[in-house]
Amino acid sequence: MHERTVDRILGESWESYAQEEIASAGEHYPGRDRVVELFGEPDPFEEVVAPFGVRWPGLAAAPAGPWADAEQVAARVLADLAEYDADAGADAWGSYLLDRAYRSADLPLLAEERGLEGAGCRPYGMDEMCVVLRSWEARFGTRVVGLGDDRVIVSVAAPVRTTGEAEAIAAEHFAFSSDNITQGHDETLRAYAANQIVGRQVWSFWWD
Repeated sequence: MHERTVDRILGESWESYAQEEIASAGEHYPGRDRVVELFGEPDPFEEVVAPFGVRWPGLAAAPAGPWADAEQVAARVLADLAEYDADAGADAWGSYLLDRAYRSADLPLLAEERGLEGAGCRPYGMDEMCVVLRSWEARFGTRVVGLGDDRVIVSVAAPVRTTGEAEAIAAEHFAFSSDNITQGHDETLRAYAANQIVGRQVWSFWWD
């Protein structure tokens, strides 16, 4: 059996989500009136993922080099996240942070060691997750710095600087974890790209 490619994994996720959202637009369900009263009518799928549409736009290109050293970036990201928790007197990251940075190939063994063999809230298995992370590792110099049943945190050695580049990556993030956008602070792909990707050296994903 051939391994599924990252383009196929993310593309299927994107188009499946699009079809479900379009099919269910305007449907009534128990509690919907209260949800709309509290949060307003949800934006149509096309508005959420603009400038893209129902069809998967494909993978983002790797940014031009030179890149920073991926291991050094990962070590700094880990230290910064731990310092944030300490300064804030909170545990926003602590329960997920790893002892060091890991490569995508290390993920299955790491998940087993941490008792995370199950998919948890993720919509796909560990093998597919490794395919996605291996692609990001090659294109953006990512390293895994945090892991849980419902969260993955990576450092980014090659952050992008332009809106177009960020939006292309945001499409991949949406396909990987739509909750990042639909249930996050940034309710559209464009806002997420501007606020969470441009110049950022840490990407965090979660599933509800």
